[in-house]
Amino acid sequence: MKAKAKIGGFFQMKHSFLYGAVLKLTREDTAESIERHFALMKENGMDTVVIWPAFFWWEEKKEGYPFNTGRLVLDLAQKQGIRVVMELAGQLPTMEYLPDFEMKDDYYCIDEKGIKKLKHNSFGVLNYFHPEVHKLICGHFADAARAYKDHPALLAYDVFNETAFNSYDAYTLAEFRLWLKEKYGTVEHLNDVWEHCYTDFEQVSFAPWMWMSVMPAADFAAFRKASVGIILKRWCAVIREIDDKHPLWADNIGSMICNGQGVFERPQEDFLLKEAVDEIGMSFYPKQISGTQPPHTRWNTFDAFYAASGRQGFYVAEMQTHIQAMFNPTTCVRPYELKQWCYEAVAGGAKGLIYWMWRPFTKGLQTAGRGLVDYKGRSTPRLAFAAKFGAEMQEIGAVKPVRAKVGILFDGVCQDLQTYYTKCYKLDQDIYMSSLRGAYKALHDVGVRADIIKLEEINSYPLLILSNHIVIGRETAKALLRYVEKGGVLVCDGKIGLVDEWSMLNDMLPGGELNAAMGQEFIDTDYEQLDFDCEGVSYRGYYGRDLMALTDGEALGYFADGTPAVVRKRFGKGEVISVNTYLWYGYKQAGNDANRFAEMLIGRYDLRDVTVEGALRVRVSEREDARFAFVFNYTDTEQTGRLAGLGFDEDVTVAPHDVLVIKKEK
Repeated sequence: MKAKAKIGGFFQMKHSFLYGAVLKLTREDTAESIERHFALMKENGMDTVVIWPAFFWWEEKKEGYPFNTGRLVLDLAQKQGIRVVMELAGQLPTMEYLPDFEMKDDYYCIDEKGIKKLKHNSFGVLNYFHPEVHKLICGHFADAARAYKDHPALLAYDVFNETAFNSYDAYTLAEFRLWLKEKYGTVEHLNDVWEHCYTDFEQVSFAPWMWMSVMPAADFAAFRKASVGIILKRWCAVIREIDDKHPLWADNIGSMICNGQGVFERPQEDFLLKEAVDEIGMSFYPKQISGTQPPHTRWNTFDAFYAASGRQGFYVAEMQTHIQAMFNPTTCVRPYELKQWCYEAVAGGAKGLIYWMWRPFTKGLQTAGRGLVDYKGRSTPRLAFAAKFGAEMQEIGAVKPVRAKVGILFDGVCQDLQTYYTKCYKLDQDIYMSSLRGAYKALHDVGVRADIIKLEEINSYPLLILSNHIVIGRETAKALLRYVEKGGVLVCDGKIGLVDEWSMLNDMLPGGELNAAMGQEFIDTDYEQLDFDCEGVSYRGYYGRDLMALTDGEALGYFADGTPAVVRKRFGKGEVISVNTYLWYGYKQAGNDANRFAEMLIGRYDLRDVTVEGALRVRVSEREDARFAFVFNYTDTEQTGRLAGLGFDEDVTVAPHDVLVIKKEK
């Protein structure tokens, strides 16, 4: 496979920020109408357009078919000084990589009952492991690369927008068996973990039996998440054989940390996505019929996706612009909302932003929905904001969030296992992810940012949160013990290290081999008397508690029955704080007072780096020569407060629902 492409030329400008919109082309478009749209984009500060679809099966069948329209679009974009991202795969295969005249009945995905998946509003995804489907897709992608690669207006290919794949067919089963063989090595190891009696990997089926081991289901979930990366790598290899100069993108929906159980079923794995492509993007739709995401969820979404980018930055591949459809008025987007979302994205690590979409839909379920311009192509208040934002981003450019002092550890294996430990009993399958979100929210609510992190990053953070981190194997325990020994502070709550990565109950609880630094031993579980005192302050517990006996730890707090509720164990230069109830999960689900516990941690371990008084919220990002404080006012009234820390020290006043950006040279 050829090396990943590097973005050059256009994006080597100082502090550059990619900025534009998606233009969905239709059969009714003309060269004149397309050029008018490009000219208006340029007039309003945009430098990029995403073109969808990139295949034009409706055009005249002559030499160059089906890419003559695409080449014309590139010519028109170049004339207006606009760079083009060609979106190869979105959510409508028949208008992209698999036209109707090539479609066969067995190309559809298969559900768990062996039935073709036809009950969607569009085809969605097809069976990408079907050899004929794979051949057709790769052939069309290669043809697109040949058609577009030499045009100077081409910026990149968006290979897979809003990734998804889930099928229970023979071809996918064959891939699953290969994945298992790579993971387990021998069928004997697989039998030990799965509690089966196979003599060959070819005997593995989709049977979801979990009574003796949840690993058959958890492994298939892990494979489903990995499968998107497997598919993408194959597609990208084909494109790179033709064109190794233009970067390849792929996009997910929001963040896997914040989206709930639906994204697990899709599936979506943000961290694996980055391994397959050059750049990752996010579809961001915070305003739905059910309501608008609160600020802490939006901040968490961007922070988590920035982590998935390897802290290299990401693109907002689709930023919501307006109503979803004609009968969905509650999804109407106010200009001030769009302003908040865009600056939250920039402060959270977005190095480019693309609006979904430039103009409203003219057909289909979302007819009259979306759009920076109206149905006649006229300006709207949202476009007026977009023009101002584009001008401001010329000065700010792409910035990176200042690293937080608190890391919240994420492990996908914890998500997989917790999901299946609870599924059979119809319990909350999202306990683990909700716990992470609860920890983030509690810190956010007291004015401190946290980063979502992976195990390899822990040494960059003075305090690390493990919440319902049920899986701790030997290597994870070693890394955490080294972290604490060197001076790190580890804060644990809920179920910690009950099993190893193979789902085997650990010999020492809590924590498995991490138990050496936890100062207590697990005795039993209860669901009553959950409230506790810690150093003279009362807190509310939630859901359940673990009854522990002290070993060599120190109790900082107790439940009403006298059993330890909060235990500290000093270990090397650091320490472990264990809360023996579901602290952060309770904050997410019931709004308990875990924010006060967060305040205690912040004061004890000096976790604040920047502060702003009152109802204002602030986060700081930076580039090589400057820092930028993004001060948000989410209230209905003007707010004034003192901004201090990270080089800032001044009074700030922010209008209702507004954002103030303050620059400080380094």
